[in-house]
Amino acid sequence: MFLALLAAAVLLALLVGRLPRGAGRALAAGGAVLALVCAALVRLRASHLPGHGPRRWHNPR
Repeated sequence: MFLALLAAAVLLALLVGRLPRGAGRALAAGGAVLALVCAALVRLRASHLPGHGPRRWHNPR
């Protein structure tokens, strides 16, 4: 899922470079940003980002 979202972001970013100014270009740019955010959330949920693993029990004493 992570790699598919990254591939979608790359394809949409390439599409932004090819499209003339207008609504289509804005939608492609927004889609690329959403795909990158979703890819980051997939990694975050899988606990593969540094500092975002499962919480360990800390004894307060």
